[in-house]
Amino acid sequence: FSDEELEAITVRTQFGGDEVVAAKAGAGSATLSMAYAGFIFTENVLKAMRGEEVTQCAFVESDLTEAEFFASPVKFGKDGVEDVLPLGDLSAYEKGWFDKMLPELKKQIQKGVDFVNK
Repeated sequence: FSDEELEAITVRTQFGGDEVVAAKAGAGSATLSMAYAGFIFTENVLKAMRGEEVTQCAFVESDLTEAEFFASPVKFGKDGVEDVLPLGDLSAYEKGWFDKMLPELKKQIQKGVDFVNK
């Protein structure tokens, strides 16, 4: 992808929910997309619990980054998470966004931890 194409894909991904709301002329949200993602995730976890090999992305405790939790490919089995898989190589473009994202992710994780520990 060219730099312009990467930027366009990034913006569209970041603001996809806004695009759905605009398409619905403000009469709804992108909740169907979230519901479908939840369905696929749950279906795959249930498959793993039945003994099928399942690998899917999940936000779990991880030592892949400086953040306590991170989303990456995860191998699921009968007892839940079996292995947190590496991210693979990041392009310079991806690394730039990764470096911008990580401090904010760590802050948001801390807010969640603080909330749970109240």
